[in-house]
Amino acid sequence: MFKSSALTDVYEPGSVQKVLTLSAVLDAGLGTPRQQYVVPPVLDRQDRPIHDHWVHGVEHLTLAGILAKSSNIGTVLAADRFRPGQLRRYLTAFGLGRRTDVGPRGETKGLLPKGAAWTDQVDDRIAFGQSLSVNAVQMVAAVNALANDGVRIDPSLVKGTATLDDGTPIGTDQVERRRVVSSEAAWQTALMMERVLDPEDGVASIASVPGYRIAGKTGTAQRVAEECGCYDGSHTASFVGFGPTDDPRFTIYVVVHDSRTGGGSAVAGPAFAKLMSYSLRRYGVKRTETRPSQLPVEW
Repeated sequence: MFKSSALTDVYEPGSVQKVLTLSAVLDAGLGTPRQQYVVPPVLDRQDRPIHDHWVHGVEHLTLAGILAKSSNIGTVLAADRFRPGQLRRYLTAFGLGRRTDVGPRGETKGLLPKGAAWTDQVDDRIAFGQSLSVNAVQMVAAVNALANDGVRIDPSLVKGTATLDDGTPIGTDQVERRRVVSSEAAWQTALMMERVLDPEDGVASIASVPGYRIAGKTGTAQRVAEECGCYDGSHTASFVGFGPTDDPRFTIYVVVHDSRTGGGSAVAGPAFAKLMSYSLRRYGVKRTETRPSQLPVEW
């Protein structure tokens, strides 16, 4: 009864993870939004092939297109350029694999494999959001770093300072800030995220907010049943985004567990749009006057 699901429930983040992976690709100088990739119908890796969420032939996608269309295969191809351990170091800097320590008890630190557990197969899966687990506060704080010019701010529930029963001080006066990716990498990622909401080239126009530029990303992840330790056929549907893209005021993350009716776009996207629309208007944020990103998604 007395818990926050946003802190205690762990799950595979699914394609929302691609935002962190591809921002790291940009920051490390291993690609650009216009980088060109040949994406095959199936990618054979180790003993398990990797598929995309849609059936396709050979696709010619840019890095922006890989994010806009949420290609698992393309994300793995882009992540192939990381040096050993490099992706994990970025994800750790984003705050995955450890508690946020916002205050309430019972928070999980999630699961970010390390050492021998980080195999080549795990490396591929983590790039697009499998084989790791997070809580919702971890993930929204990570994506918020991209909205905040590449600087991660510890999440907080208290304005000012408060003290826990064990004497630990918490609150906005205690938060730490650290740069995770460069300002340029964060901005380029935001422009790629805008393409996710494009009505022609993206997968989540349903999450758009009329009058505002919005950067966002869908997530659809298979859920693991405790009884069998296997995928049970249900999903975690999610959508994360921030806006306005060119001057972010809010980052919002919607997570729907045990979804059997659709993916992140159809299930979480509309809720995100309503929450973001209300927030922007409630706080009098001016409508966007600049055009959204027109980065090419194909070549």
